[in-house]
This record gives sequence, structure tokens and C-alpha cells, in this order.
Amino acid sequence: MQKKSLNRVIIISILVIGAILRLTLFFVSPPNNSFDDHLEVVNIYANTLRQPLASQCWECYQPPMYYTISAAIYKVISYTNTTSIIAWKFVQLINPILSIIVLILYHKLLLRFSISDTRKILYLSFIAVLPIDLFTSSMIGNDYFLVFASVVSFFYFLKSIDDINSKEKTSYNNFVYLSIFVLIGCLSKQHGLLLLIFPSIIMLILFVRKVKITYFTFSAVYILLIILSFSNEFSKYKQTGRFIVSNQDFYDYAVGQFPGSLENVEFTSFRIYSLLQKPFISNQTAASFPTEIFARTFFDYEWRFLSPNIPFANIVGRLAYILGILWIIYFLGTLFSAIWKRKQIKFQSNTHKILIYTPILVGILFFTVPFIQTLRYPYFSSMKATFALPGIIILLITHAYFIRRVKLSDKICFLLSFLNISYGVFLIYSIYSFMPFTVNHLSGPLWPIP
Repeated sequence: MQKKSLNRVIIISILVIGAILRLTLFFVSPPNNSFDDHLEVVNIYANTLRQPLASQCWECYQPPMYYTISAAIYKVISYTNTTSIIAWKFVQLINPILSIIVLILYHKLLLRFSISDTRKILYLSFIAVLPIDLFTSSMIGNDYFLVFASVVSFFYFLKSIDDINSKEKTSYNNFVYLSIFVLIGCLSKQHGLLLLIFPSIIMLILFVRKVKITYFTFSAVYILLIILSFSNEFSKYKQTGRFIVSNQDFYDYAVGQFPGSLENVEFTSFRIYSLLQKPFISNQTAASFPTEIFARTFFDYEWRFLSPNIPFANIVGRLAYILGILWIIYFLGTLFSAIWKRKQIKFQSNTHKILIYTPILVGILFFTVPFIQTLRYPYFSSMKATFALPGIIILLITHAYFIRRVKLSDKICFLLSFLNISYGVFLIYSIYSFMPFTVNHLSGPLWPIP
């Protein structure tokens, strides 16, 4: 078999393995296993056919997109006279399907850049087994809706740039698609409003180029997008008198959480030694913001799938953190190497620069969300890597482009890819084996089935 054909087989295999891992986790995890009670909100939408008041329940302040679609699916399945659990499993299936689509789109985005097949294999292996992606996509909740909308928005942002660079008359179709998915993101999570940067940059380019006819056509879509994107936040502002309202404005459930005050939050420490000793959340690590983000990204830190009461689970966690350190060394090492050789990074035009730097800006801003949330509410529950997940995936794509000229042997790429996939399979197999025990020893409750 020729090398190119072999690489193609490996790429397809990674995509298939990634899909199997997500569906396996969906299969073994109960629909009411999540960090917050999103089932309650879906049930309210399904029964009342309207958006609840922001203060009506813990997650009722969230934008309506995910819950509206979930409630519709729940109602349709319920009409088939099936059990409530089956209906909720169909709702739970939304996010694994979106995650598989994200995996495929990730591959399509890699194809846009001049990256070798071995690099594509390596970066696909990262996203295919990224624990925070696997965990988030297995739960009922609106977080993965934003991840999906972010990646698709990035995809149509690049296609809109292609339209602008085309010598033919600029098409607005891709800009409309971009606007639709940005709107989905804005109406899925509050920090989805960051996605407005993508269409705003397109409008800026058109304005600078002084393409009046095209600009006015795009402006109508853009203005409508802005109005609709902020509509839900303005509606809640009328209700509450607060902009970017939080559930913690109405409930004090987190008041007793550690660390409890900004003075006790550690923004510069990284307690990797403590993590390796105790892989699950503990008083030694919960106050350290960088440690929390790292641990939640690479392992089931605030356990919902593996219990620390299982000795073997601690081994799984230590391996996860060791692999996570290897990932960080790889990403930082290759990035510094690319910056050191920055003269090799050649941009064809200012538009090309914008094409690359815009997603980097968006990705970095997503990383600021858990930081800002921690400043607002200094509890470990605010230090969620899930808030940054859209940015993690977007930055993984742009990183592949920036380091494409950094020399890295095929053997190293294949070795890292093998380690990634092996760990992903090992992690999900461990969860599959121990999930029946874990559900009785979760860090939080299994939420009541409405």
C-alpha cells in the first residue's frame, strides 16, 4: 500500500475511533449524569412551550436555543409512547452527534492549510481523544451547542474570506451561513457573543475595500444578526436589571464552595505534583486556577465517570496528566520554534493575516471566560475548562497552521498519535468497565428524571 493511501486509511480510522469513543461514553453514561440540572430546564420548555424566567431555576438564565431544540425532540419521542428514560437518551444523543460532526469539520479545516498527512493524523488524534470534549459531548447541556456553533462559524468565516478574495462578484451565501451559526452560538451560551467577531471582521474588510454595493447588502444581514444575538440578553435585562445575568445572582448554592474569595484563588500556581498524588479534586488543587483548568481538560477531575474510590481510576488519572504535560510541551515547544523562525511565516496579503489572527483572537478570548467568571464568583465551579473548549479546538487548528514549517519527523508524529489514541481507548474502556460502580459514588447527584 502506498504511503498516501496508508495515511488516508489511518485518518479515516482515527475519525471512526473518535466517533466510537463518543458513542460508547453516551451509551454508558445515564442521561441525568451532568454537572448541572439541564433536564429541569428542558422539561420546563417542553411543558410550557415558552422560555422560563431567569430566576425560575438554577439553569433557567441560559439562552434558549439548546433547550428549545431539546424540548422539541423530547416531545416528539414522548409521543411514540416510549419510556421517559428513552426520550431523555434521545435528548442526550444530540451532543455526541454534534461532537462527531465537529471531528469531521476539524479534518476539513486542516485540509484548508498546507499540512502534511502525518501532521493531520497527529492533530486529529489530539481532538479525537481530548477528554474535555469527550466528557462535555456525552452530557445533556448547552455547552456543546456552543462548541459546535463555534467550529462551524470558523469554517464559514474562512469560506467568506475566500469569497472576498474571489475575482468574481462576492457571494453573500457563506456570510449568511456564518451569521446563522454565530446566532446559534449567541443564543446557546452567553459567551457565544464572542463569535460576533467573525462577521464583524468580514464587515471591516468590506468597509476598508470600499465595496459599497456588497457592503450595504451584507450590512442588512449583519445588523439583523446583532439585533437577534443580543435580543435574549436584553430581554433578561428587562426582567432582572442585570446584563449578562448569572444564576448566582438568584441562588447562593455555591457560597460554601472552596476557595470562596479572590484572596484565596491562586492564579499563578500549577500544582502538578499534587495532581499526580491525588488525581481528583481536592483542597490542595481546587484553589489553583491553572491547575483546575489543566485537570478538567485532561481528566474526569470533578468525577462524573470515574470514582476515586476505584484505585485503578487514580492510575488512569495520573496517565492522563502525564499525557497532558506531553501535549503542553509539544504545543509550546513547536510554537516557540515557529515564533523563533517567524521569518518563514509568509502572509500573502493583509487579508491572509486577518484570516489567521482572527481565530487566534477568538480562541484566546474564550480562554478568558473562566478567568472572568472566577473573578466574579471565586469558586472552583467557576474554573470550568468547558467555558474555554470552543477556544481550545479553534486554537488547535490554528496551531497546526503556524507550526507547519517546524521540522518534526514522521516517527515522532506517529508515536504521539499512537499514544493519544491508545490513551483515549484506555480511558473510555476504563469508564465503560467502572461506570456502574461510579454512579453510586459521584461528586454530585444524579439529577432527578422529570
